[in-house]
Amino acid sequence: MAQFDRQIATALRLIAKYGQAVTWKTVTDGAPVDPNQPWLPTEAADTNNAATICFVPAKDNEWRKLLAYLKGTEVPAGKLAGLMGQVSFTPSLKDVVVRGSKTLRITNIDLLSPNGQAILYTIEFEE
Repeated sequence: MAQFDRQIATALRLIAKYGQAVTWKTVTDGAPVDPNQPWLPTEAADTNNAATICFVPAKDNEWRKLLAYLKGTEVPAGKLAGLMGQVSFTPSLKDVVVRGSKTLRITNIDLLSPNGQAILYTIEFEE
């Protein structure tokens, strides 16, 4: 029995109650056919995983706005974020989430992982 099983169960229960079922498409890069031509990989493969995400508006953090301003990029406003409990796959920024008929690209993934146990993923999406 792991140390944070109760917290993981609580996160999963609340996300299941308030969340929405989505399809998480895990993108796996293709392997090179010829080792002498690593720039010519095979086609990437998608794996569909079922997940539940509780969608919430992303916080407009003043530090994030300042960093975006300093980098010379647009300051995003009104972004979408989501909370996802422990899952059987490893989320990546290459992946996409299909919510209903809308495909959401991932811009940031933050993992709450005390003691190495994945409890909660906070995900930001590009709309």
